Amino acid sequence: MMKNKRLTLLALLSLLACFALPVLADQHAEEPIPWQDLPADARSLLAPMADHWDQLKPKQQHRLLRKVGNQKFKQGADRWKRLSPEERERLKQSRGRFKQLPPEKRKALRQQWENMSESERKEAIYARQALSDIPPKQRHRLLRELRNLPQEQRRAELHKLVNATPQNKGQKDTKPKDKNPNKAE
Repeated sequence: MMKNKRLTLLALLSLLACFALPVLADQHAEEPIPWQDLPADARSLLAPMADHWDQLKPKQQHRLLRKVGNQKFKQGADRWKRLSPEERERLKQSRGRFKQLPPEKRKALRQQWENMSESERKEAIYARQALSDIPPKQRHRLLRELRNLPQEQRRAELHKLVNATPQNKGQKDTKPKDKNPNKAE
């Protein structure tokens, strides 16, 4: 009986310590972290932010430093490193345009993305890549037309557009394949 109480007390103290660690870490969030004091692996992952690290608020610095250990964050950083300078610039511009949208429009777009199936997301990414070289007005007109088509016809039209663009002539098909071709959509 006494042993059970001790184990229960020990478990509760351990649980309390686990919850107290993030609070303890956040107590120092008011102090900025100099770039040179970051561990080498953190500097490597946060390299795109090196130029403006000192302009970040201390809380932002601490939050980013905590994210460095996250596997998803590492994968994103690795993807960023593999991008060409042109692709990085395009992404920065796209993010800038997104930030300029009204909050309700951003929220609606996020919800729309979250409600899409994996195949719909792949199709949207494919469409964006395929149409990136078309002038904006023409691209928006094409996208409106494509949205009104049934999915298979939309995919076929996108495929034609991709193969018609000058940079893709002579290249093999870059259309993403569904992992399960028998899957009904």
